[in-house]
Amino acid sequence: MRGKISCKVCGNNVYSKNLPVCPECARKDDSIAKTLHRTTNKGYKKCCLCSNFCDMSENSTGLCGLRGYTKGKRFSLSSPNMAVLSYYEDPLPTNCCNAWFCRGSRLRGTNLAVFYYGCNFDCLFCQNWEHKNVRKGRKVKIEEMIEASMIERVKCICHFGGSPEPQLPFALRFSDKVAEKREIMICWEWNGGGRKKYVKKAAELSSDTGGTVKFDLKAWNEKLHRILTGRSNRTTLSNFATVFETAPEVLSATTLLVPYYVDKKEVEAIAQFIASFSHEIPYSLLIFHPDYMLMDLPITPVEQVRECYRAARKHLKNVNVGNLHLIGHSL
Repeated sequence: MRGKISCKVCGNNVYSKNLPVCPECARKDDSIAKTLHRTTNKGYKKCCLCSNFCDMSENSTGLCGLRGYTKGKRFSLSSPNMAVLSYYEDPLPTNCCNAWFCRGSRLRGTNLAVFYYGCNFDCLFCQNWEHKNVRKGRKVKIEEMIEASMIERVKCICHFGGSPEPQLPFALRFSDKVAEKREIMICWEWNGGGRKKYVKKAAELSSDTGGTVKFDLKAWNEKLHRILTGRSNRTTLSNFATVFETAPEVLSATTLLVPYYVDKKEVEAIAQFIASFSHEIPYSLLIFHPDYMLMDLPITPVEQVRECYRAARKHLKNVNVGNLHLIGHSL
């Protein structure tokens, strides 16, 4: 049920104290986005590692928190040879969003899960918000990651986070060196807002190694997307097209069903977009659980899940629903 907080646009009640705009108005007016998300000020130079091109002024960082300026000098917590991350091995099959179709889930062994700190989005519903504390992340050298990938039982590497976009130069160099030494799958789970040249290289690596590239398509309506994530979705959609042109066989997508906001209208529009490239592209709808700034929202209502699934199936042949355990239902 809606709470007692009023929509800043129309005055009707809304569902969350940290999302003070109703779903209807969120698609029409994104002016509130600037009050919900961090921005950067005009500064010395732009960072060019992702699509944000953050301006950084004295004693500030870019939106990912990994780069900034202090005492007039630029600093970076990561480089092509070092990244802020954590990593661990997961037995296959894992809880990866692509496990329902990825051939890696049928292998015996482990997945090397590489969790990158920092992100170029600022999602109110972030399910891995710990990445925002970049200073608590460990700086790991490329040699350590290569050594961890040489273990015979490791069959695939999954880059996720946060999101790997702000540290793609490291992720790509590390993956490239491992792929030169042994047979291993390279996979990516990201928001898709990276520099096009890096995105294309990542897709080529996944194609060469039999891996996958999963885009998290968070919303279709750009205003709603900006309110939920603090960013436009234009670069993400453009990069989706780039990956299809580069290596269509690696491409997949997910959408988190944020209660009441990411509804059947959003999902059908996303599914139509995906289908404009191919009806065969795998698409997974993920059931939401309360986290980060939207702790006062419920788990995605069952009827919303059903409506979204039916909307996606109108256009795509391979549709999955993830996190079904949260609602205790099969669809």
